[in-house]
Amino acid sequence: MIKPKINWPGALGEFVIIVMGVLAALAVDQWRDEYDDRKTESEYLDRIRVDVERDIEKFSSEIVVLEKKADFLQSLLDKTTGSRFSEDPIGLMEAKVYSSFRGLPESASTTFDELKSTGRLALIRDLQIRNAMSEYYSAYASLNAQVNLFPFGDYGRLVLGIVPGDISREWRLSNTISKPDEFLQSLRLLEEHPDLPAAANIEITYGTALQFYVTLFRDRARELLLRLNEGQ
Repeated sequence: MIKPKINWPGALGEFVIIVMGVLAALAVDQWRDEYDDRKTESEYLDRIRVDVERDIEKFSSEIVVLEKKADFLQSLLDKTTGSRFSEDPIGLMEAKVYSSFRGLPESASTTFDELKSTGRLALIRDLQIRNAMSEYYSAYASLNAQVNLFPFGDYGRLVLGIVPGDISREWRLSNTISKPDEFLQSLRLLEEHPDLPAAANIEITYGTALQFYVTLFRDRARELLLRLNEGQ
């Protein structure tokens, strides 16, 4: 029986062509995956930039609130709310509401949380940016958790017990004060309360600490935004 003659050069050529085709297909797939990853990375970084910009705006607004808080508390201690009321009753009411404020703004961390929960954080190739993001969001979450542990202060209880709730409610809903005399009288009672000095001083100290940390994180947010913009 005659064995068929194998065309080794031809077979080798076909094998090479098949291997090259497979390698080319793998290379195309790899290129496509890399392209998709880079596109996804760019989209995530754009979203992070927007989130950080929102944080900066929130922190800046919070600083204004805390400044008004301290200013109003000092007015109570100096017993000058009467003169301020005659100049700007609505502004004074706003400051009174802010004076009991004890919270921190929520960070816009949705995008970063999504990156972590989906295991996509490694898509961010720049290690410095990745570390800066992680440190920023984790540190702020830790601070927020600590702030939430502090109970409502004595000053807040004084205000709730002396200033009629319907006056504050009306201002929140319509930005008006229909009972100015009653509001002014409640402020005078608050100024004369024997527990006010200690309660107000504690609140000023607490608010000053909050302002320090909010300013610190606003600066960190600005640094992170700078890194993100430089990495474009």
